Amino acid sequence: MTIKEIAKKANVSLGTVDRVLHDRGKVSRKTKEKILAILEEVNYQPNVYARGLALNKSFIVAVLVPDFEEGEYWEVPSLGIKKALKNLGQFGLKVHFLYFDQNSVKSFIERAAEVLELKPDGVILAPVIDYEATKLCFKLKAEDIPFTIIDSKIRGCDHLSFIGQDSFQSGRLAAKLLVSSVSKNGKVLIISIKNNENHNRTLHRRIEGFKDFTLQDINQDLILEEVNIDQRNTEWQSYLEEACSAKDVDGIYVPSSKVHFVAETLYNQKLSIKLVGNDLISKNYKYLESGVIDYVIGQRPETQGYMALENFYKSLVAKQEVKKSIFLPLDIITKENLMYYKSQIELP
Repeated sequence: MTIKEIAKKANVSLGTVDRVLHDRGKVSRKTKEKILAILEEVNYQPNVYARGLALNKSFIVAVLVPDFEEGEYWEVPSLGIKKALKNLGQFGLKVHFLYFDQNSVKSFIERAAEVLELKPDGVILAPVIDYEATKLCFKLKAEDIPFTIIDSKIRGCDHLSFIGQDSFQSGRLAAKLLVSSVSKNGKVLIISIKNNENHNRTLHRRIEGFKDFTLQDINQDLILEEVNIDQRNTEWQSYLEEACSAKDVDGIYVPSSKVHFVAETLYNQKLSIKLVGNDLISKNYKYLESGVIDYVIGQRPETQGYMALENFYKSLVAKQEVKKSIFLPLDIITKENLMYYKSQIELP
């Protein structure tokens, strides 16, 4: 039903209906309630495309995410944003990518300053450097710039929306999968592979969830050992090999997309150890396909990117409310169901 037809049905002018639709100008309470009731009755949906043409306005969304090499995790959310732009660009949305080195606080600070200088209509942020990302969120709020967070949630920030997985539950799920595959009193390693000292809340919460599950399972008497591998050390691969080949290791959990490094080590050393990791990226695909990795827990990073830009379309263009938090499903991916996820990743 058109605005003209709604005005006729309500016995009011087109201008009165327009003022109610856009919540501006003076309209009597009785008339407003009458028009709103008709809108609800006919399930009125505004012609967003026509509105965009009429406004002739562009909306710039800044995207602040880590730089990446081909096949790495952060390539995938970026692809999702680009796909959303292809579908929604006709409504005036424009995207400005700013990539930072996730191993450098200085790099993040510099790119964050560029975001503020740009004065965009919205920001999509990956807060992998937690403290500096939190500071940026408060600055954006002060400038009245809405922002959407992907991958990792920040506490205490009034974001437009958060899109990602529940990292704590992801860790609990990983523990359940691994515990069911090892002996009652087996030895399990949690291997964190990093090349920086930055606090990554996602990885931390996954490890907390993993430990929480093992502590609550009173029928298990697992030996749990944490191993930190620093890729800045020239001998990091030797340390990784030493950890994997330690005596009586039954299972390994890698709370990041870097599980392929452990998988490569197990493959080269011909070790048969249950292995669980995160994120279906191309570098993990072949080890999952060959069975070296037993389980990968996916968080749909392409969907995160797509929905983040889509939410700005809803908020800036369609003037619709968006959900504050959108938790995506925890996908359990194995060799047996891998074929159904192939279209979600870019294989080399």
